[in-house]
Order: sequence, then C-alpha cells, then structure tokens
Amino acid sequence: MKTAIKTTLVFATMAIVFSGLSGCGGGSQATPSSNLAQMANAVSNKGQTGDSEYPMLVGSIANADIELIDGTKFKIADRKGKVLLLNLWGVWCGPCRIEMPHLVEMQDKFREQGFQVIGLNIGDEDLQPDTTDRIQKFAAEMKLNYELARIDNNLTNEFNKLARFDGVPISMLIDRDGRLRGVFAGAGPKVITRMKEVVPQVIEGKETIKPPGEPANKASEQKLEVKEADENKSEKK
Repeated sequence: MKTAIKTTLVFATMAIVFSGLSGCGGGSQATPSSNLAQMANAVSNKGQTGDSEYPMLVGSIANADIELIDGTKFKIADRKGKVLLLNLWGVWCGPCRIEMPHLVEMQDKFREQGFQVIGLNIGDEDLQPDTTDRIQKFAAEMKLNYELARIDNNLTNEFNKLARFDGVPISMLIDRDGRLRGVFAGAGPKVITRMKEVVPQVIEGKETIKPPGEPANKASEQKLEVKEADENKSEKK
C-alpha cells in the first residue's frame, strides 16, 4: 500500500510540459493532469517489485510478440540489460518526422552504451498494417539508424492506455531492469529536450534529475518523467 501511494505521488508531483506541436492522433488527445494519479495507480498495480521505486513495464507490453520489419519477432522483456526507447510512430505523422532526427542522434551517441531506440510503427492512415516496403522506403528517406517494427492495434491501445495519450509520437524509456523510467507524449521542443536530458541519466544508472525551475520536491517524488501534449493544439490525422 505504501509503495502504491508513493508511486502515485511520483506522478502527481512531477512537472507537466505542454507542447505546442504535440502529435498526431484520434479523438481524445492528451489527458488532463488531474488524471495523472489514475495513471500512476494503473502502473503501480501492474508490477511494482523489489526495492526500486520505478514501476516495471506492464506485462501486456513487455511480453507481447513484436514483429521487426525483417519478419523476426522479439519481446521487450527479452531485451533486459539494454536501455530501450520505444517510439510509436506513423509514416503519415508530421511530428514524428520532426522528432526522428533526435532519435537518430541519440542512437548514434549512446549505441556503445547499450542504448537502443526501437521504432514501433502503428499502421497507415487508417491504422491498418503498413507494408514493410513503405516502412523501409521511409526509413531510407529519413536515414533512420535504429530498429523498426510493426505493432497491431491491440498493442497500440496498451501503449495509449499507459501513456494516457491517444496519438503519436509516444516514447517510453525502459531501463536495464525492465522498469519504466519515462513517458514522453508528443514532439514539442520541451518534450524532446527533456527526453534528451533523461536518456543519459538512465543509461548511467542515475535517478532522474529535475530540471531547473521545477518545484523543489524530494528526489524520490521526481522518479518518472511524463510529458503531455497540449490537447488543444494536437494535430489531427
């Protein structure tokens, strides 16, 4: 019970960044900050173990079979020992294109330190499975240097529920133990900047350091970085 309450505080006290260029998506875009406590409860009830205050990635995502564009499959749970940035995207999503050069930069910079970006394509404009040819052509155009995979609508919905954001891009940062260390919704400048601050901290095994100007909360209350896109400025499909 104590752990669940503490995890709720983690979400409830964190800074929320609103992005002017948030993301592409469907009906209900970002979740108002008043619902962050509900999100924290959903995460903490899905697998908080051991003495760490960071929640494990939910099993429905961690143990799902994910198809890489070369046809092979893997589970996120099998990548323990790596720091993963799981990035949901679509070829049709303008903000996704804006974010991608930053993902390429981080992959180049931290590859030798066990960092992997995995781009999870959620489908075409109608959310039907995109063809591998189209994905590969797009990857070549954008000079993507990280793994690409396709996920179905069911798994996309699991990510949306966890992020409380019905759109893309969504990025989730997973540490070497399989714990969720960051949720970044949208592709605004503040979101990208904060992502690039948090990634090296997690790679180095550090706690998340709050940026200057945030409320002076205890370090234990700053555990998980969650960024929300502005629901009033979301780019529709």
